[in-house]
Order: sequence, then C-alpha cells, then structure tokens
Amino acid sequence: MINIYLILLNKKDGEGEDDHPFPELSNKSISSLDELVDDQRIRKKEDDGLKLVETVFDNKTRLILFKMMNKGLFSVLEGAISSGKEANVYFAYTKKESIAIKIFRIDAPSFKKMRPYVEGDFRFKRFKSSRSGFIEVWARKEFKNLKRMAEHGIPVPKPIAVERNILLMEFLGDEDSVLPRLKESPPKNPSSLYKRIMESIKTIYRQCKLVHADLSEYNILYNKKTDEYFIIDVSQAVLNSHPQASIFLVRDLSNINNYFSSFQVKVFEIGKLFKWVTGEKIDENLLIDLL
Repeated sequence: MINIYLILLNKKDGEGEDDHPFPELSNKSISSLDELVDDQRIRKKEDDGLKLVETVFDNKTRLILFKMMNKGLFSVLEGAISSGKEANVYFAYTKKESIAIKIFRIDAPSFKKMRPYVEGDFRFKRFKSSRSGFIEVWARKEFKNLKRMAEHGIPVPKPIAVERNILLMEFLGDEDSVLPRLKESPPKNPSSLYKRIMESIKTIYRQCKLVHADLSEYNILYNKKTDEYFIIDVSQAVLNSHPQASIFLVRDLSNINNYFSSFQVKVFEIGKLFKWVTGEKIDENLLIDLL
C-alpha cells in the first residue's frame, strides 16, 4: 500500500511517521485515511502529459488535501492536468467519479495584478492583506463565481468544495484526457458557437450580474464531438457594478470577435454587442481605447 499521508507530507516510507508536523490530526484520522486509500495510487501519467508538479504542495496545502481525503471528498490524486502562473489543476477520483482539483499558488507571481479584480467587490470587502490571505479569497471567489454561473445555466465546471487555496470541481473530459481549449480545437460550426457564447456573455452579465473579465479562446473548453463548450478560469470575474466592468466586458467581446473573425464569421460591432448585453449605450472612449 502507498502511504498517502506520507506522500502529502513529501516524505518517504519509514521517514518521520511518528513526528509529523500536524499534531492536531489524531492517529485515528491517519489510520482511517490509510484504510480509505488502501490499494489506491498516486502516480505520474507522463504518457498522457499529466505530470505531478509538487511546487504547489506547501505544508498547509498538504494538510488540507489530507483533511479533504479524510472527509471523502476525493480518494485518489493523480498528475497535473495543467500548470499555470496562478494555479495547477490536478486529476482526481472520488468513489463515484472523476473530479478536478485546482490548487492556487501561494507564491503566484501575478499576485499584485490580481488585486484590482477583488477590490471593489462587496462580497470580499474584508480579506487579509497577506499573500496567503489574498490567494484564499481568490479561490473562494472562483468557487462563488462558478456556483452563480452554474445556477443560471452557464456551461462551467460545477464547483464542489473550496478551502484555503484548494478548489474541487467537476472534471471536463474523459478517462484519457481533459477537453481541449477552443484555441486548440476549431469549432464545427463557428457561426453557431459564436452566437451561443455571446448569449452566455449576456446571461453572465444580466442574470449572474458578472463579467468574466478574461474571456477568450484560451478560457473556453470545447468538445468537438458534442459541439459543447465550457467557460473556465472565472476567479477574476467581477460584478457588473465593478468600476472597471465595462472595460473588462469590451475586452471580452473584442477577444471573442477577434477569434471568430479568423473563421470568416460575420461578427457584430462592439458597440452594438455592448448595448445588446448591457442594455446601455457604450462610452465612445472605450472604443477609442481599443484602437
């Protein structure tokens, strides 16, 4: 049996089993977890391009993963699905299904650039000024945004749980691979998909009261077999009352227009799209900034 407890602590079998840094965890908890993961494996899947990246596993992160496993939120942790500046996403199993675990980097280099997306959001008026405190808010923000979007029918990975810098959510893909980004998988019917994505932007704005603020072909997963799409990476999404919401919306609309224009889709003018989405006339200065 592979001792999951030791792996999460980044130790080898027989090394420091009785001297772990988390004395608040009882031997009973450790024992029950070992029983839970008996015959399970944490393994690298290099053939699938999934590699376990351990740079995000600080001690507190390992402790939370341990507790989540003990609660039965997942039972097997595999390799990394993706690795980015802000977070790594890992493939995992529960007893019934596959899930994705997103671990936000406490040492994210873009920490300062992320702050404007939280400041001005009444849902997170109070948050610790420390780096770790902010990243915790960033993870909760993605959870709340995903939940709100899912409740209004937006195709997103359904959120499961969040704690500190760890977000559990629905896995989008099959046993062999995650769904590709739209950038990597040209749509079957570009014109139809363009209109559906624009409808989602409108629903996100009017029903969810949000603006994605970083929407592009890189933040949309696409299933060519079913012609389904899923909007991802919504941690930076802001309320539509945010001081810079209009700027972010225009940028999102422009990104989607630019992508679909490459497929000779007849896209709508930004000004008309903005009014259609918001019900308000666009500030001409926003259009000038795009030139």
